[in-house]
Amino acid sequence: MAPEDRARAPVARLGPLVHLCGAVIAASAFLPIAPDGRSFFAMLVSELERGLLPGIMMLAGFGSPFLFGIAIAVVAAPQLRSLASELVRTPIGLMHGQLLLVAFVVWKSGQAIGAASLLGFAIVGAIAYARSGARAPGGHDIGLASTVRWGAVMIAGVAGWCKLQRMADIELGLAIDVLLVVALVLVLASSRVRHQQA
Repeated sequence: MAPEDRARAPVARLGPLVHLCGAVIAASAFLPIAPDGRSFFAMLVSELERGLLPGIMMLAGFGSPFLFGIAIAVVAAPQLRSLASELVRTPIGLMHGQLLLVAFVVWKSGQAIGAASLLGFAIVGAIAYARSGARAPGGHDIGLASTVRWGAVMIAGVAGWCKLQRMADIELGLAIDVLLVVALVLVLASSRVRHQQA
């Protein structure tokens, strides 16, 4: 699809459940996530106190799932619908980059359960995402609902892996449970939207 045709094409709507899931993902930044009970927001504030650059790095890296949630929530606004795909795709790219880095470090340390699986998930996901660009196999544009589903699958996969760490007596906070449940709901909700628009 040519850029001018894409600009004239109607923007797909995601539906209220999808936007609600995005808002819940964003709000989970305020829930306990670290083993010491701190939330992502508390850790972000701590990094910002060290300096602007550490704070930005924290937000772009570990904060990318929450930025993804914000993007899904805010594209409900009619004024932002024309930018929806770009707003949603950007934090997904950040998630892939952060996941590759963290998965490699975890695998190298050899101290986590399923480290090789996490690394494989990160590598395969990043390659597929990079190859897709703005187009799916077959040359058809990836729709907004499919893009949302992609990000939701990523969050669900990583949250599920985090839950496995309880077998190694690593207790992560409530945010992981919330992210896992909401991401699974988001996968189903975005799949439904995609089928309705097909």
